[in-house]
Amino acid sequence: MKKLLLSASVLMMASAGAFAATDGKTYTETDGFTCENLWVLDRIHTEADYNASPIAQKSSRTAFADGKIVWVAVSGPTGAEQAVLHKYDIMTGQHLGELPLLTADGVAYTGTLAANTVGMDDHGHLYVAPYQANSKGDGNAAVYIVDTESGKLASVGDLPFLGSIGRFDYIDVAGDLTGEAARCDVMATCSGGKIVFGWTRLQGTNEWAGMFEELPELTISAFYPAKAENFSTAPSTTIVRSLYSETDGVNMFYADGHATIATLYNIDGSIADGFMNAPEGVVVPETGTNGLHEMTVGSQNFVVYSKGQYAGEHSCEAIVSTINENMEFSSLKNLWTIPEDGLGKVSDGGVRVHCINSVALPEVNGKQARLVVSFKCFNGLAVYKVAEAGYGSVEGNVVADATIRVNGDVISVSETAETIEVYNVAGQKVAEARNATEVAAPANGVYVVKAVVAGAPVVAKVIL
Repeated sequence: MKKLLLSASVLMMASAGAFAATDGKTYTETDGFTCENLWVLDRIHTEADYNASPIAQKSSRTAFADGKIVWVAVSGPTGAEQAVLHKYDIMTGQHLGELPLLTADGVAYTGTLAANTVGMDDHGHLYVAPYQANSKGDGNAAVYIVDTESGKLASVGDLPFLGSIGRFDYIDVAGDLTGEAARCDVMATCSGGKIVFGWTRLQGTNEWAGMFEELPELTISAFYPAKAENFSTAPSTTIVRSLYSETDGVNMFYADGHATIATLYNIDGSIADGFMNAPEGVVVPETGTNGLHEMTVGSQNFVVYSKGQYAGEHSCEAIVSTINENMEFSSLKNLWTIPEDGLGKVSDGGVRVHCINSVALPEVNGKQARLVVSFKCFNGLAVYKVAEAGYGSVEGNVVADATIRVNGDVISVSETAETIEVYNVAGQKVAEARNATEVAAPANGVYVVKAVVAGAPVVAKVIL
């Protein structure tokens, strides 16, 4: 029978047995940029699939993308259930299973909020961190590097509180957690307080010191809105990467709580900028939401931020906005709301952070693009592509030089692939090969072929 290659217009869905769902919206090209939903797994667009997924629980706190995988941390409900990391293919939304259960010193890593933050430092080390109760100031903060094959955790050492008191839930990390290739800085914001915590590890050293004149705390005296008296519950800290120096450390950071709105601070704790300076017509986040991310596509800077949680008209949306070369909020311009109709409106029982982060795609046709991940606890997960106009659709191959073809009785890839996987219309894997350029063709039918070349996926639909 004649074998045909169709366009890669179908991607695998996160749950087995289905093809990828999108939010069904068309995002208008604006100011030379495009926005496109690759896939969504949430309460509004794919409710049944989301409810059946392992991340549809209140203990799924944060998510982070590393270019291939979206890692979702499930910290373990109250009690001794073990913390786990679930993996989703960033391009297709396919659930790739979970990392072997996390262990520390050979013992199951357990406890409430045990993996409250998942992230990656600037040198490729995946990490998890628990919430820190810190009611006495006599202990140490904990951060663990994750072995992505075994799930074993390795402590990065003690981050001493040195008498500083206050709970925090989420951390941000810049530099190298091991201290081998560069210095490292860790920051967090105190829940219900006015303090920002910070620690520094210099390159080549094993000790962590307080970031602020050897102390781990900085008192914030001004907030936005000005009537706020503290950050309130479960605030987050975001280190400004564009100004971060692996020699000098943190220059500016955002602190974002549930009584406040994301605000840019200088390293001395004074307000530098924020939504108080946004022009008329720009959507200002609701107090009660929490999440902001900076990125650059081509020469254009962007800020992506949480619009609101699930109160009133809000349904866990994020807003993609441009900002000028000096990152001044007076230049902020809203382009798109993603998803346009949100991820969901179900309370997670608390006020969790809205996780927003992004990764770069390979340059195509001289154009640049980034994948934006939006995750909200107990509501959903979505990935969008923001690109310079002319980059191309997600229906094309991600790796421009790699193609999938049917040659006789084999399915071939034009370049050596780390993996080649063939799925039938029921979502079942029917063939696979590793470190190869071809795989035996299965019986006649319709299949989706996914290859990973140079770390990036290439997807095509074939008829045999």
